[in-house]
Amino acid sequence: MGKGGQIDLYIDCNSPWSWYAYTHLRRNRQALKAYDVDVIVNPIFLGGLNVGSGNKPPWTLPAKAKYGSFDGPRATKYFKMPAVKPPPFFPIMSLLPMRCMLFAKDHYPYQQYEDCFGELWQMLWVEHQDVSKPEIMLKCLERHFKKDDAEKILKGGTDPKYKKMLTDETAMLVEKGAFGAPWHQVTNKHGVEEPFFGSDRYHFMWQFLDVSFQDIAILPPAAQSESKL
Repeated sequence: MGKGGQIDLYIDCNSPWSWYAYTHLRRNRQALKAYDVDVIVNPIFLGGLNVGSGNKPPWTLPAKAKYGSFDGPRATKYFKMPAVKPPPFFPIMSLLPMRCMLFAKDHYPYQQYEDCFGELWQMLWVEHQDVSKPEIMLKCLERHFKKDDAEKILKGGTDPKYKKMLTDETAMLVEKGAFGAPWHQVTNKHGVEEPFFGSDRYHFMWQFLDVSFQDIAILPPAAQSESKL
């Protein structure tokens, strides 16, 4: 952990909001590094988190699903992300992709692992490829790893060690009070740890980490531009 603190981000490719959080923290990593704050990206199984916490996915509740049709496009515009649309086979059983990411994190350079993690959303939410299928997951891995390494990671995703690791990581978050993704466990420079849920709580997180930031402000009409986002 850096002297300024650490942000542990827990995400699953079934959650588009996890992609926004992943992207936002990566874009701000260097600025956070100036405060000696580290960012670590971690895979979890969102299905297990929902079951363990008693939460229900937003798409299973009609009112939340309807609201999501407004809030999703707002988020993609704010975070300057590609437009996303649930594939016809959504949601997927994300166990294999998440286990593969745990294996990659353990055995390969961190940056390579993290870059590949982001590819899951590109394939699932933009290209509508089912990364829960081994042959599609292999294609995802081959975008960031050599063929032999991609095959090794795919095999690692079926290793009992990583099956247990994903279960244990998810259970640990449930014990900490997690109920969805993206979930952050943030430790500040005083060693105090607090949870933050969602991709729209970063102003609170920066305050907790004692990171200086410019808050959202309304600009005069003459100053309006896309930069206000």
